[in-house]
Amino acid sequence: YQFGVEVFGSDDPIADAEVISIPVNLYKLLGLKGIKVNINTLGDIESRKKYRGALLEYFKPHLNCLCEDCQKRYQTNPLRILDCKIDRHLEIMKKAPKISEYLNDISKSHFEKVKEYLKSMDIEYVVNENLVRGLDYYTHTVFEVEASVEGFGSQNVLGAGGRYNGLVKELDGPDVPGIGFAMGLGR
Repeated sequence: YQFGVEVFGSDDPIADAEVISIPVNLYKLLGLKGIKVNINTLGDIESRKKYRGALLEYFKPHLNCLCEDCQKRYQTNPLRILDCKIDRHLEIMKKAPKISEYLNDISKSHFEKVKEYLKSMDIEYVVNENLVRGLDYYTHTVFEVEASVEGFGSQNVLGAGGRYNGLVKELDGPDVPGIGFAMGLGR
């Protein structure tokens, strides 16, 4: 089973922090320990497009070193190469371009404000520049919430989401910003 929360109509970075706070506070109420938030930004469409181009250029001479899935991702969604579970320890992954190098001023400002709001809410986070989420429609903030739960091993991500400005318009609706998350109730 999955449960999700989505907020439409606000592009304010405080909405990002508020949405992140929902699963964090829920897990704390449930008594889970070791709650950690991994966050990143994918920037706006302009920043993401520049970054995508840089990744294509960077990974092109290294395609033969990548797993079969990443070789396919190279054409479809090169950002997904960064969160590959098979290739993540390769030296070429450590040297890959970082999104922070391609953010425009608007995207940098948005992310800085999200981090400031999280700090003011006493929500601990770690910036993980390899966190990209799997869907092309994400913009700006992406996040995963994990907890240290005995027996979960590497399956400790309990909820994840991000901002998806432009998704509704892409589906032939109005141009409405949105952010949300989902969590698997089975875990």
